[in-house]
Amino acid sequence: MQVAVVGAGPAGTWASILLARLGHSVSLIDPQAPWEKPCGGGVTAKALSKFEIFESDLPRNPIDRMTIYFADQSSVSIPLQQPVAVVSRRDLSQYLLREAEKAGVSLFKTRITHFESTSNGWRLTARNTSLQSEFLIGADGATSLVRRTLGKALELQDLCVTLEYFIPEKVPAHMNIFFLPAFEGYIWSFPRPDHVSYGVISRSEPGWTSRAKTLLSNFILADLGTESLVRAEFYSAPVPCLGPSSWRKNQIAGNRWALVGDAAGLVDPISGEGIYFALRSAQILAETIERPEDYAAKIWLEIGQELSRASRMYRRFYRGRFLGGDFKKRLVQFSRRSRTVRSIVGNVMAGNQSYVNLKKKLFFSIPSIGVDLITRRT
Repeated sequence: MQVAVVGAGPAGTWASILLARLGHSVSLIDPQAPWEKPCGGGVTAKALSKFEIFESDLPRNPIDRMTIYFADQSSVSIPLQQPVAVVSRRDLSQYLLREAEKAGVSLFKTRITHFESTSNGWRLTARNTSLQSEFLIGADGATSLVRRTLGKALELQDLCVTLEYFIPEKVPAHMNIFFLPAFEGYIWSFPRPDHVSYGVISRSEPGWTSRAKTLLSNFILADLGTESLVRAEFYSAPVPCLGPSSWRKNQIAGNRWALVGDAAGLVDPISGEGIYFALRSAQILAETIERPEDYAAKIWLEIGQELSRASRMYRRFYRGRFLGGDFKKRLVQFSRRSRTVRSIVGNVMAGNQSYVNLKKKLFFSIPSIGVDLITRRT
């Protein structure tokens, strides 16, 4: 089958590789690849163990501990039973593009401006060429042209925005997460192989970006000093953060087309993590490309239910209160006092604890948490 993939991020390029290995004729179209993306670059333990990509010599920083802060009032260090890693998205893109070339994928460095259905599939028009394909894959991010044309564009309330500075600074291999009172999102500091990434993610609101950039800049200045921003590179991009009502009407496939990764809205709305879901959606599509309806059903069962549950927990996590205080503050305080809570939080961050059964996990952990608090077993 002739397949056109619009977008050469991790989801699009991985889908291209897998489909080419299965014997399909694949065209991968992106005007900028390989490119950087404003994200921390964190790869969960679940992703590291699932995909052959991470068995390679791809540069990464292994991380076995992270610290979570609530404002400047309290913090807790969380040991990760299974280490996560931090990678550069540009390095990851370069690696995947090399693998795509080995698999026989044809890369077109151009921007698709229009496409239309034909009797045999699709006709895609770019600035300097046109392509024919039997199947069309949209892997072109949160503002996907394929999604806007064939499905429904993500609405403003279903988008977050990320802002990030890359600073050429050697720091310890330690991840930091900073929560703030009455703030939907968080600030991060992640050590990449050759620089440190400072960023912020929150809901996208008119006029918010400039305020968030000031917040992030002031945070970096307090942490690293005035010289740090002089050498920094700045990036910004939208990220899907679907709300509860959007999941059931989230159309990700149709007749001879499908969406993967960010274009399909497959991002954890609480953490903003999307690498695992991008790569897994590419795998599922490669397995079901002859049956797009099976693709959508399998994505819902394996990924959609999980992220839909996270979307229902979002407001409670970021705006909720527990025992008279900010929920995030109480989370940090309980994690400091209970090794059971720390273990659960660590498994969530590593991608090994599902949101779907998190409530049950916490319920059955109450006796152990109680023993921790009473005996001060930390």
